[in-house]
Amino acid sequence: MRKPVMTAALVALTLPAGTASATAETAPGWRVTYVSPDTGYDGFGLYDVTATGPQDAWAVGSTQKGAGGAGAMMRWNGTGWTEVTVPGSTGSFNSVCGSSAKNVWVLGATANGRNTAWRWNGTSWTSVSIGSYDPADVTVLGPKNAWAVGYDGAGDGGGSDGKALHWNGTAWQTVAMPMTARKIDSVSANDIWAVGENAGQPAATHWDGTAWTTSELPQVPIPEGQSGFSYFNDIVALSAGNVWAVGRLYWGSGEGLRAEEHNRPVLMHWNGQKWSLQLGAEGDFPLSASPDGKGGIWYSTINKTLVHVAKGGTTTTVPVSTAPGRQTPEIRQLAGVPGGTTVLAVGEVAPAPGDDESWDALIEQYH
Repeated sequence: MRKPVMTAALVALTLPAGTASATAETAPGWRVTYVSPDTGYDGFGLYDVTATGPQDAWAVGSTQKGAGGAGAMMRWNGTGWTEVTVPGSTGSFNSVCGSSAKNVWVLGATANGRNTAWRWNGTSWTSVSIGSYDPADVTVLGPKNAWAVGYDGAGDGGGSDGKALHWNGTAWQTVAMPMTARKIDSVSANDIWAVGENAGQPAATHWDGTAWTTSELPQVPIPEGQSGFSYFNDIVALSAGNVWAVGRLYWGSGEGLRAEEHNRPVLMHWNGQKWSLQLGAEGDFPLSASPDGKGGIWYSTINKTLVHVAKGGTTTTVPVSTAPGRQTPEIRQLAGVPGGTTVLAVGEVAPAPGDDESWDALIEQYH
């Protein structure tokens, strides 16, 4: 799910009161660049982000107010972030991607639970039904080429069918795939990867322009005598010979107070010929990932850290930046800037412990 995100020109963002502006002279690092103002919502979170240039970016998520909820969208116009209303979209948004300022797709559901895709053509929004398909992620290659992965509940009612959706410029069509995928990213129209889980192990499938085929992966070892599983949470396709997939290894034993649970990061790399496996230190695992602009990746973790894996393999871990008077944010998705080293992170942030306030949407930037 490579998201074309803002270039280095997008440096100074709208900031919450009391937060310093990020400028071109500031040393590279992660900084909070947006926290939503008091909207009256009980909760406001962002789940995905994309951009088509320095003056056109989109972030999507959801809001909660009392018993009601709604999809939430924000747009960057080169000056600041503003909330955007999509006609008929009072439900939830979970993914966004665009190939240009005149071709952006948002996937989610309406208030009555009907799964829907919305397309922005540069002037207006159009809703397109996707039937029973429950989308998890989308990648957009052009006006007549987009792919979505997720779950199709039409087959057995359990959403276990291995199917993708393909936009051909006129309609979303179902395409068979050998697994149920949760994330997707593309190098080109004939080089697309999707990842998830199959039988307790990470799984990946590849589109070569004709069909989806299973890709052979190294087995993730479960510690002897333990029960466990492993899966992928995200995929970053940098080039035909440089693809990263990140996820989780879990194992545990015992019950109740004696239960012991363990996690380790799972990283796999495709070099154009085969996948290789790397397991990180115990106690954490990746949630989302993005390009770093130099052939490596950034990924966010369940322990609220950000990890940089350089092209040469060097790994650096830094804490997620925190806004004044707030707890450490939860980062839901990262997106890298093509042609540069700027990266965006979106999520949500809670008030300081003891404060009776709502959660707010948050955007961070590495530059």
